[in-house]
Formats: sequence, structure tokens, C-alpha cells
Amino acid sequence: MLQVNVTSAIILSDSQKKKLETALQKKYSKDELVFNYQVKEELIAGLNISVAGKLYDASLKARLNQLANKI
Repeated sequence: MLQVNVTSAIILSDSQKKKLETALQKKYSKDELVFNYQVKEELIAGLNISVAGKLYDASLKARLNQLANKI
């Protein structure tokens, strides 16, 4: 069983959660996934997904930080 922690800038709708869960179930088909959702407005937009020791950061805050580091 794998814990999946999803942090988003806004509350995700049921349909958004379902799409995300379906996509991750395909990727991690050998494991049962347990999803935990939370909201952090400081992400500005987008979301972070933590699963199996990996962090997928698709937040606007992360993108802005990357841009600031390049300047």
C-alpha cells in the first residue's frame, strides 16, 4: 500500500480527484494507493504529489522560484 499525498492551491473537485487517482493507479498498478488531500494556498496554483518517496511539483510557486533562480 502506498500513501499518496496531494497538496493543491485550491480544493479539488470530485472529478479532478478521480482523474488524478485514475492516472496514478495506472502508473502504480502493482500497489494499492491511499490518497490524502490538503490545500495550501501558498502554492498559488497547481499541485504537489508525493508518492513512493518522489515529489512531483507542478505548482506555480515552484515555477516562479525556478525563474527567479535563473535571473
